[in-house]
Amino acid sequence: MKKIIAIIVAFVVVIGGVIGIGIAKKSADKSSTTIKIGGVFDTSGAAAAYGQAEQKGADFAVKRINAAGGVKVNGKTYKMQMVNKDSKSDNTESASVTTNLISNNKVNAIVGPVTTSAVQAAVPAATKGKTPMMSPTAGADNITVQKDGKVQPYVFRAQFKNSYLGTKMAQFTTDTVKAKDVVVFQDNSSDYGTGITNAFKKAYKGNIVETDSYQAGDKDFQAMLTKIKNKKFDAIVINGYYTEAGAILKQARDMGINVPVIGPDGLGDPKLAEIAGNQNTSNVYYAAHFSTQAPATDAATPFVTEYKKAYNQEPSQFTALAYDAVYMIKQAIEDEKSTDKMKITEGLAKIKNFNGVTGKMTMDDFHNPKKSIVMVGVTNGKDTTATVVK
Repeated sequence: MKKIIAIIVAFVVVIGGVIGIGIAKKSADKSSTTIKIGGVFDTSGAAAAYGQAEQKGADFAVKRINAAGGVKVNGKTYKMQMVNKDSKSDNTESASVTTNLISNNKVNAIVGPVTTSAVQAAVPAATKGKTPMMSPTAGADNITVQKDGKVQPYVFRAQFKNSYLGTKMAQFTTDTVKAKDVVVFQDNSSDYGTGITNAFKKAYKGNIVETDSYQAGDKDFQAMLTKIKNKKFDAIVINGYYTEAGAILKQARDMGINVPVIGPDGLGDPKLAEIAGNQNTSNVYYAAHFSTQAPATDAATPFVTEYKKAYNQEPSQFTALAYDAVYMIKQAIEDEKSTDKMKITEGLAKIKNFNGVTGKMTMDDFHNPKKSIVMVGVTNGKDTTATVVK
């Protein structure tokens, strides 16, 4: 009897092992045909408007890629999967979720983080994990550069860098707005505002009447505006984000200051008009990577059409940038014929003439895309014009 029981137990163990191997193999096979993209997006906190838009763009890109047959590598078809985490508009959280995505979720690449400071916080994790990280919207020049002046090997961006943005804004202010004298307000709590201001000042051909600074979170700009009210100037340049810019715009218009207002992509959100009021949001221009009124490539119009079908709203420039970020990762994988993280990194560095919805892009030696800028004009809170600045 004992022998029979022993034989039965041994048989069960063997069968169980075979079944276990089969299940493990199926699980491995399934995971081996999935390319995981980590999403580090601020879907809560101060930068939530950007993070939510970017998460939608990345998710939509993956949805379209999979619907079109996935990613082809050496005759094998892979599906893409977004693994999104909320970095909560907090730099410490950005570093933490980046580490988590690399160590626990085993992602092949990362889209995000959203802001410059969040990217800087996440760089050590991406570098340690040798994982390519494509930020849709971080603009500070130094995020792709190491302290020794060499390129950050694993950091890329889909948007143009701040110095390029400031230079093109100055060109637009001179050539299109025809402003000879300007006032500059900057958010000096991050490299975003100060970096754009520095580049603007170097490139602007007119006279800068006044430069004043504020902090993120400030709400009362009466003193700053009172100081300039009686001075002669043709435009105000606000280098910062929509939260404070909206308040400045409202308070300026309430004081009777009705000159054109020019700003970077940080002003490019519908919440600018929500804060300032539609009636105050006219004669406003902001830099954009994408405009439905001036499609940058033949990929833009189909993207807008399909996005509106899916979400019943037009995509923002931040949505479009995240969408392009995912598609650049796809191109890198297909160009290198590999899902290996190092190969994806090499492929991203070689991106050339990528036909994105935000423009035709080629990566420079420091992982910045070369492309044109669109200056969008706003009337009564609505985008009404778009001018390409090359």
